[in-house]
Amino acid sequence: MSDEKLKFVAFNGSPRKEGRTAGLLSVVLEELRGLGAETRLIHLVDNPIRPCLGCFSNSPEECEPRRCTEGELEDAMKGYHQLLLYSDGVIFATPVMWFGPSGLMKNFIDRMTSLENAGKLLDGRVAGFVVTGDEDGAMQTVMQLMGPLSEMGFLFPPYPFATSLGFKNVMEDREALEFARRLGRNLYRLAGILKKKDFNWWGM
Repeated sequence: MSDEKLKFVAFNGSPRKEGRTAGLLSVVLEELRGLGAETRLIHLVDNPIRPCLGCFSNSPEECEPRRCTEGELEDAMKGYHQLLLYSDGVIFATPVMWFGPSGLMKNFIDRMTSLENAGKLLDGRVAGFVVTGDEDGAMQTVMQLMGPLSEMGFLFPPYPFATSLGFKNVMEDREALEFARRLGRNLYRLAGILKKKDFNWWGM
């Protein structure tokens, strides 16, 4: 493995930039930086993107990155595509909203479709999840995110999520903090292993 730092980008799908989701996510990022990784945090609320136009439904050939980032869809997603392609690992963070991810996060996942359809361009990147909320729905939210991301080629380390429910101050949730630190370590470990070889998981 080279001396080049592993690169991680975190996308916060909460409309609250200093809320519980951001707080728990900060623990994951702190752990990654402590291990020597380069990290970048994106608050999706800062630059909201337009909804997916469903180009794949018209024709799979129409669902491709340029069409998804130019013309009527020219917005922050172009920069987000570049960050995704540049990274070794991605953390997806969201509050629970009606037993699922926030609209900001769901919209973002939908707009990632063109990278998958254009040849599994995110194949082999690692991913982890941070989910917070007041009531049930954390595992449902994680599963709703893992399904499409697995289809896109993302790989998940053991214990790939940190969740906290019912704590107004997430920093008082000791179990969640432990899982967040473990998530950071395991993301770093898996990304380091994958960096050693140029795997093609989609190809034969």
